Amino acid sequence: MRDLTTDTVTTYLLTNRAFVAPTVERAVRSLELAGRRRILDAGTGAGGGLVALARAADPDARVLGVDREANALALAEAHAAEQGVAERTETRRGDLLEVLAEAAEPGAGFDAIWASDVIWPGNFPDPEAAVAALAGALNPGGVLALFGSNYYQATFLPGHSWVQQKLRVASQLNWGLPGDGPTQNERLVSWTLAAGLRETRVELLPRVAFPLAADPTARPYLERVVWPELLDAARNRGREAGMSEAELARAVELMTPGSGGYALDEPGYYLTHPMLLVTGVRAGADRDQATDRATDRGRRLGQRFQR
Repeated sequence: MRDLTTDTVTTYLLTNRAFVAPTVERAVRSLELAGRRRILDAGTGAGGGLVALARAADPDARVLGVDREANALALAEAHAAEQGVAERTETRRGDLLEVLAEAAEPGAGFDAIWASDVIWPGNFPDPEAAVAALAGALNPGGVLALFGSNYYQATFLPGHSWVQQKLRVASQLNWGLPGDGPTQNERLVSWTLAAGLRETRVELLPRVAFPLAADPTARPYLERVVWPELLDAARNRGREAGMSEAELARAVELMTPGSGGYALDEPGYYLTHPMLLVTGVRAGADRDQATDRATDRGRRLGQRFQR
């Protein structure tokens, strides 16, 4: 697993928040939060979801943002204040599983939970159990929204597909992500179904940047987030991912500003980023046995982390 400095994480959080903001706003609006008063932003990061949820919900709703990093919460609090929704939000530093275990108790649940790029094996050794814990923290009729930026399905280097495919593999190796199996990070739908949630839906929300100059958030996202991450992966795990010396050199050229072959200088460069929204609803008073089992599993997982 890579070690990241505080400055690197802050740059990532702010730059990523700006780039995904239009898609997050669209995804949150689709949840139809009217009438839902207790809302959780699980793994709030820099607060993009926190603000979007507060805007979309009723004025008397309250959104709780939870993150284990104090620096991230400071960014989220500042963002909520800047956007004029601070009075509708609060933040809490702590372990998400502990918060979910508390919410699983009668009368303590949430009416909606938003989790953006937080449920994956880099954060939880058993992401399926983490989704079960999220489901167990919902009130009957509550909605769970798992949002994924779908990073490994984006097209960052159009016209250089072989190099990009190997860079994706190198990146997954660099982060210690499994290439297959029950914890593979693209199994959001499977985990939602296993949690016993109903009315499961999958929506693809495309983010396209073309021409690049028309999107002020795209170039910073590529140059401050994507290129450094992929170049680091190429250096550390590129050969293991099957990259030849020529492909490694080509990757450096494509992602180095000012080089003769810099990708963003190519005529017709475009970026496509197909983000994913998976939603499910907890059953009502007549909930079925699958929901009960998932809720119990999630509660046990949270209790284990409280000890």
